[in-house]
Amino acid sequence: MTVDRCAKIMMTVFILALFLNGVNPWIHPPKAVAKENTEISGNNKNADCSSSGNSSENSLQDVKGVERLLRYIESSVNDIQLTVKGIDRKIDALPSFKSADRG
Repeated sequence: MTVDRCAKIMMTVFILALFLNGVNPWIHPPKAVAKENTEISGNNKNADCSSSGNSSENSLQDVKGVERLLRYIESSVNDIQLTVKGIDRKIDALPSFKSADRG
């Protein structure tokens, strides 16, 4: 009987702790505050803008590089397809050797 009583008390405490943990956001909601970590003086604002502009230009150049690579791959695939089609046409144009033709 003492084990049952101890288990009931422990489970009650555990359930109470879980309940309070779940209710905590309603009782004491956290503040939604955005704080900037950097200190910018009037002179540094332009430098920060230019550095972000440089990073966006670099990203744009990277995208253009990927586009060029994809165009090159597409043209290579098209060249291979044309070559295979040309080989197929040449094979179809070859005379077939039948037993009657051999003579």
